Amino acid sequence: MPKCEECRKFFSLEEDPKKGDCVQRVVDPRQAYYKAKPVTAEKDAAKCESFEKK
Repeated sequence: MPKCEECRKFFSLEEDPKKGDCVQRVVDPRQAYYKAKPVTAEKDAAKCESFEKK
């Protein structure tokens, strides 16, 4: 079972490495931008469609 901390898109916080952000690049017809959502490092990423192994 993969965890968020094993994903290339997970960036941990300096003050607490057990927490971080899942950062994804989104491209639409007009622009490209990044979306970030807070997650924990131990969260199960088995059902995450954007998981990429480091």
